[in-house]
Amino acid sequence: MTTHIKSLENDLQIPLFDRLGKKVLLTKAGHQFYPYALELLTIYEKAQEIPQNVDHPKGTLTITSNESLAVYRLPRLLQAYKQKNPQVHIVLETATNEQALKKLQDGETDIIFLMGEAIEHDNFITSTLFDETFGWIFPTDLVPYDNPFHFLQDSQFIYTEQSCGYRKMVNHYLHMNGTIPDKTFETSSIEVIKQSVMCGLGIAILPHIVVQENCKKEQLIFKQIQTPSLIQSHAIYHKSRWISPVLQSFLTSLEKIKDLQMNPEM
Repeated sequence: MTTHIKSLENDLQIPLFDRLGKKVLLTKAGHQFYPYALELLTIYEKAQEIPQNVDHPKGTLTITSNESLAVYRLPRLLQAYKQKNPQVHIVLETATNEQALKKLQDGETDIIFLMGEAIEHDNFITSTLFDETFGWIFPTDLVPYDNPFHFLQDSQFIYTEQSCGYRKMVNHYLHMNGTIPDKTFETSSIEVIKQSVMCGLGIAILPHIVVQENCKKEQLIFKQIQTPSLIQSHAIYHKSRWISPVLQSFLTSLEKIKDLQMNPEM
């Protein structure tokens, strides 16, 4: 190992480690080189997963998603993908938009799914999948007024966390209508918001996708709003990373989903 390190330092013409007695510490240059070393290791590991037949990919697909999409959009997408690609091992983790973007930038995930406004980044490729519908969420014992803002005089408004991809839009919508709720509480969990509304603890604004089953069961009332900005679901991957057969097959399946959305009769 020492020989390999010295060879690498000679090639780079910079010391990567300080050798202090029995201790070996990264130099400043070593810290700068570290993320590139991780990226090289990732590419090497992915290269080892290349199957003889790219039509039947085998390996691991790591997906990072916000909670709403992980719970209410991705399961069906992953089920359809897994049926056609049984040898792919899927790792799905949840994160905020900011956390997911950092994981993608750092090479810790293959692809991320976010809900929010259009995302532009020089290092990323974004594929927009769905336009999301939003609305007020009420308990079933309330009859919504034509103007739901009346409820804010007596009810708490339940916010998603600040880092939520559509929190900014919700704030804009409330301010645009001249409303800053006096009684509020905030939570990172969509399920907590829904259960709180069901129990009469307040009202909220959420995507329709997360409450549609509750509305069918008459557990919640949904009143659609006209959002001040378009909120969409996006799949995002790094343009500079090698696209493995596993990731390529997944991207292909996403494109088919987009085609079905645009052409329902296909």
